[in-house]
Amino acid sequence: MQITLSGQKTIYEDIKDTIRLYIVSGVLKENEKLPSVRELALQLSVNPNTVARAYDELTQGGFIYSLPKKGCFVASGKEPFPNPAKKMLRELLASGVSLGEIESALEEIRKEGNER
Repeated sequence: MQITLSGQKTIYEDIKDTIRLYIVSGVLKENEKLPSVRELALQLSVNPNTVARAYDELTQGGFIYSLPKKGCFVASGKEPFPNPAKKMLRELLASGVSLGEIESALEEIRKEGNER
């Protein structure tokens, strides 16, 4: 799992949004174990509290669940986007489009919507 810190959002939001995108697009599967808070913090060179906050929000949103002394895992049954959008995201990721490119495109679309 690769997480890129964009610098456009807070670090925990980058982590949370990237993991959520991986879940929604099917890159991370149901019951798949996520890296521990400490592992991911070391990998990203960030404070473990930052990763813990992202994981907490993903848990509250129903995207992941935590088992004491076992870790965090991808939850089942969460469909935050309609199937056509999920299918498109899967196809984009499978074709080699990066998460950064998808995020940039979404940001442009958001800005266009705010200009109207």
